[in-house]
Amino acid sequence: MTLAALLSLAAPALGYEVSAKGVRVVDPWTPATLRLPIGNSVYLTIVNETGAPLHLTGLRTDVAREGTLHHTLVDGGIARMLRINEVEIQPRETLKLEPQEMHVMLTGLEAPLTEGKTFPLTLIFREIGEVTVEVMVERATAQQPRPRP
Repeated sequence: MTLAALLSLAAPALGYEVSAKGVRVVDPWTPATLRLPIGNSVYLTIVNETGAPLHLTGLRTDVAREGTLHHTLVDGGIARMLRINEVEIQPRETLKLEPQEMHVMLTGLEAPLTEGKTFPLTLIFREIGEVTVEVMVERATAQQPRPRP
């Protein structure tokens, strides 16, 4: 085996990211669907690389009837979701959508989301318009995305 091949094995796999219009979106993922009526949460990281605030105002995908932003609130051990209409991301700041925190909620899925597949998700920003990414479907019990080749 060559030195270059050995070094490539030792290097960590890079995550998936899309940079467009001054926004960087890193590692969009969702767990595989367990039950259709419930829907799926999508997680990702958005970095505002512009010099001005950005406002995430919506999203859409062809795999679900609706995609909305939610924040999980836990009160007395009971979790509930609060719908969010808009999120502001300051210049050079990062917004993380994570399990048990803020996330995208997909409802009205056309079909179950299957592990190993991807689907497009379009993020809509007031200032810059649309940015589309590919969401990776992970195993149903995943708590984070796996590295992509």
